[in-house]
Amino acid sequence: MTGKRLITPARLPGQRRLEGRGCPKKTSQSAIWGRLVIIALLLQPQLVLAATCTSKARENIVIALDVGHNARRPGEQCQRFTTCPWGETSARGVPEYDFNIKLAQRIKEELVGAGFQSTSLIVTTEEGIRGLHQRANRANSMNADLFFSIHHDGVRDEYLKQWLYKDEPQFFFDEAKGFSLHVSPRYAESLSLARILADELMGIGLHFTTLHEPSNPAGARVPFLDSARGIYLRDKLAVLNNTEMPAVLLEAGLIVNRDEELVVSTAAHQEKIATAVAEAVQKFCSRLYLQDNQHGAR
Repeated sequence: MTGKRLITPARLPGQRRLEGRGCPKKTSQSAIWGRLVIIALLLQPQLVLAATCTSKARENIVIALDVGHNARRPGEQCQRFTTCPWGETSARGVPEYDFNIKLAQRIKEELVGAGFQSTSLIVTTEEGIRGLHQRANRANSMNADLFFSIHHDGVRDEYLKQWLYKDEPQFFFDEAKGFSLHVSPRYAESLSLARILADELMGIGLHFTTLHEPSNPAGARVPFLDSARGIYLRDKLAVLNNTEMPAVLLEAGLIVNRDEELVVSTAAHQEKIATAVAEAVQKFCSRLYLQDNQHGAR
């Protein structure tokens, strides 16, 4: 995610190649400052809420699945270097929203099938910051126990390259791929949920992207909260800052990567992610699991 777009930075060609080859690693002032910011944020008094889902039967656990962005209107166009209502545009010209709604629907099916019958999609036609606040307000009014915002990634427009697809000019970035998770430091439970989900995704063979780390100019340039799991600190996203329950934003893959776009479009891949989300929810809402697995200590 970048300023507008949800973007997943990955390592650019040759980036950080000198590390580990006998050259001393230099720590820049910006990197040191970034670490201090993370420490300061994490030391702030957090809103402590025990996961409400641990005291409920599965059918009563309310899960809000936010479908990122808005549907593209017929004939609607969006120029480069502007904010598109539908989010990213894939390497083959498909709106990000189309990927988001399909994956969110598949996740809902998996959750309902696992017994989480109080799972709902959040879709809005309201655009901009008002639409973002509307999503958070809906989740809050539902008294949701958990909140997931479903997205697919891109990069900053200036790093896109042009190619022809079906005789039409499109834009791509093949140097990054993979999922990423984004949480606000407001609730410690959000990070716990993100860690469990990351473990499930990596357990089925998926890899996270380093696209958004501060040293990568193509991405969101934000610090890691957990660099071993691809979890980033996001303290300025409305859907994470205004929801009153554990909340995680999932970037399921980089759709401006020509190969990854094809992968994330398949039903098989969507099922993998949906299964991982359902398994993560089951573990997160299990008291015994939370007692026996202190994710922050690993």
